[in-house]
Amino acid sequence: MTLERLVAQAQFLDSAQLEMLGEMAEALQQPCDVRVDPFSDLVNGAFSDYFLNRLKIHHATSEEKFKKASFEYAFIAAARYAGVYASKTKSQTFQGADAAVDGVRWSLKTEASAKISKTTIVVSKFSEARWIRDCETPSDFVRECVPRFLSHLDEYDRIATLRAFSVGRELVRYELIEIPKSLLMCVANLTEWDFTPRTRNGGSSALVRDSGGIAFKLVLDGSVEKVTLSRLPVQHCQSHASWTVSTIPETEE
Repeated sequence: MTLERLVAQAQFLDSAQLEMLGEMAEALQQPCDVRVDPFSDLVNGAFSDYFLNRLKIHHATSEEKFKKASFEYAFIAAARYAGVYASKTKSQTFQGADAAVDGVRWSLKTEASAKISKTTIVVSKFSEARWIRDCETPSDFVRECVPRFLSHLDEYDRIATLRAFSVGRELVRYELIEIPKSLLMCVANLTEWDFTPRTRNGGSSALVRDSGGIAFKLVLDGSVEKVTLSRLPVQHCQSHASWTVSTIPETEE
């Protein structure tokens, strides 16, 4: 898109469309704090620039933080802008990889709760788990959970989460964090003695350990039949980049 073509196209927009285009143009010019890990093999200058502008345009008209679908499309588009082949998985219900970048399968997550921690990560929906309903004892949970969890990990090569923090009323800081698969693979070490007895909602939980102690907590949520991960240390993950962008102020109640 050239400036001349943009001006030509703008002549056919109505007043409301021009107003929105102006809001986006103003947002794109706002200064932002950007940090990119120089050792990142994912985020380079081109990826960062494109992803940042997607965030700016989004927040020019919305106070809502990026959700999973928005993250997926921005991630793929930024990778393409950076000059690599990237595509989305075909099935919207596929539980494994969400995107492929130069043949590397990525699982993409988001975290944006009001109580988000700076030091630990929560993956609220690691995977669906209808099988939880059939488990009664810790022995059942370990028998069903461990092979299914490891099989799920086999469906992708790397996992990243986009974490969103409110900074005052008019800024949002996004952090692109990669969770090592090797850390999640520690689930293979679980035994029935690690799982709690079945709860009233039909679930259980276990503390997953690595050589250094507790690595994270695995929760089998029986009420909504999903696997959740919590207490994942940020210090054990790679921070590829962060972007702090302006947003429209939250609406007063």
